[in-house]
Amino acid sequence: MLHAGTMTIGFRPTDEDEQIIQSFKREGESASDVLRRGLRSLERTAWEERARADMARLALEDPSDEPDDWEYDESGDIRVLGADITVAARKEDTR
Repeated sequence: MLHAGTMTIGFRPTDEDEQIIQSFKREGESASDVLRRGLRSLERTAWEERARADMARLALEDPSDEPDDWEYDESGDIRVLGADITVAARKEDTR
């Protein structure tokens, strides 16, 4: 079942599905609450898999080979290269 605007999904759990839902049900939770937690867990797992793939892809990257996007000027302020942006040095950094 799917309705426009507000989504309603019909789900007929098998006996095995029902056992799994019951085993993960916390006090005061409905089956829908358990399924929502399961969906959030799937979402988190997918995010972690993407993050791990990014980490593996970037593992050999050496940012020291890249030019800096900023520099210190003569007064110790930070100047963003290629932009008209300067960030004043903090007093505690200029002692």
